[in-house]
Amino acid sequence: MSGPRHGHFRLLSTVSCCLIAFSTLAAAQASRTTTLDFATGSQFEDYLRVLQIEGLEPLRPWSIRGFSPRTISDFAMADSTGPWALRQNFRNAPIEAASVGIGATFNSAYPHGANDGPVWAGRGLTLIANAGIEGHAGPLSFTLSPKAFRASNTAFELLSNKQSGLLAYSNGQFPYGVDLPQRFGNGAYSRVDPDASSIRFDSRFASMGISTANEWIGPATEYPFLLGDNAPGFPHIFVGTGDDSWNLWFARLHARVMWGKLYQSAYSSVSGPTHYESPSNPGTVRLTASAQFVLVPRGVPGLELGFGRFLHVPYPPGGPDQGFWKKPFKVFFLKNEYARGDVLGIDNQLASAYFRWVFPHSGFEVYGERGYEDQFYDLREFLNDPDHDRSYLIGFQKTFRKTLTGLDVLKFEAINYQLSTLARPRPGEGAIYLHVGLRQGHTNRGQLLGASAGVNAAAASVIEWSRYSTVGRTSWFLRRILRAEEGDYYLTGVVNPRASDVLIAAEVERMRFGRYADFGAKIGVMQDFNRNFAKDVPNLNLQITSRLHAR
Repeated sequence: MSGPRHGHFRLLSTVSCCLIAFSTLAAAQASRTTTLDFATGSQFEDYLRVLQIEGLEPLRPWSIRGFSPRTISDFAMADSTGPWALRQNFRNAPIEAASVGIGATFNSAYPHGANDGPVWAGRGLTLIANAGIEGHAGPLSFTLSPKAFRASNTAFELLSNKQSGLLAYSNGQFPYGVDLPQRFGNGAYSRVDPDASSIRFDSRFASMGISTANEWIGPATEYPFLLGDNAPGFPHIFVGTGDDSWNLWFARLHARVMWGKLYQSAYSSVSGPTHYESPSNPGTVRLTASAQFVLVPRGVPGLELGFGRFLHVPYPPGGPDQGFWKKPFKVFFLKNEYARGDVLGIDNQLASAYFRWVFPHSGFEVYGERGYEDQFYDLREFLNDPDHDRSYLIGFQKTFRKTLTGLDVLKFEAINYQLSTLARPRPGEGAIYLHVGLRQGHTNRGQLLGASAGVNAAAASVIEWSRYSTVGRTSWFLRRILRAEEGDYYLTGVVNPRASDVLIAAEVERMRFGRYADFGAKIGVMQDFNRNFAKDVPNLNLQITSRLHAR
């Protein structure tokens, strides 16, 4: 390590250690917040969920997000006894300037980052900045919250995919099955993204709007199967139930449908026009349609049962046709699609069923999700081979309130979509987030829309302990990420000791409120065993953040 990169490392490591070790700049309470601080996957949204588990917030489903400004306001105003006491400093004027965010990430050996929206943190230094403004008038509201980043994108060893030109940077295993670059070119990579920007209408019974903000499907906190904030948000329109759910007597219904547009990176194997022409020219732009439904059964407080689906759809030359708007409600089995005339079956569907159960009197929640990539041909295939291209997730959180101003949380979450035993009689199994038709796979602008672990056969788990206090939060993490697998032992009987690319990481993160700014730092040390199915490679990940208060 030498030159500018060495200087970046020394500066960030010094600042990170200081921020983690000391809290003398801390204020006595949480700082000013607006609805923009509660973006999908943010630390403030995580805090609201913890309060709900502890019984300090009203019960409400968490499997369809982001929340409306009115719902966020209700949550924040209900927090008068939690560690951060948001009610004291929550601002909800007709026009509000959001806090300005400035941050930096450093990776010593290879790219590492997840659930950070449009940001891609390569090797070396990545600089990040965001700002915003929001406003509302009755049921109408808007947010303008762009984010910009610049990754120095220093060179590192790639997994050879035997391609040349720009394709040499694409995914090492599946360059023609997913748009997931290992590296975004051979120089600095930067983007300005609209991020959490939207115009929306929210009433008691209905919500609708246009947005580029990240949405989240399912109960996961780190590794959602269908959709989270691991990739840039995509432009979409949505319609759903309002701030109050619909009463079906036997249950209350929360629902949302979306239609949007997805883009590829410069390193996708798809070239040519933006729209679909043929299986060999599927178009550089895709459409997407999705639907999510959550039922809260009558008489079972804290339980939510949900189903979601996400479809990648070809972009026709004339633009979306009438059939596209019906996609969220299309038939489930491929057999029925053939019967209706879709002989190509070019759409790519992902679907999942999930649950979450909160026991606020015990300070405990448990949740799970069963996901599927690709469609079953018919009910018979589903009953015979329920493990076909499947994923499963399980997680829990437990709160421990030691004092009136302190709250500890233990969390565990694991997702697994490694090859099942079905791979023995059915070769080709495990194509999670891949597709042979729309070859960009489950991505937007070169990043995974779902779980950050990887594609095809991957897994991830995390154990986290967090302590919330009046001055901020301190968290410890232990992660295991199986990034990829290769080999065909079930055919050859040959054991490959390098067949699993597994990353183990230990991280500590500290965030402290200040009078004029909030400061945060995170240090992660990790070892990637058999990186790219070759050698073990360590990495040091440093992050610093600052949130400058708008006055």
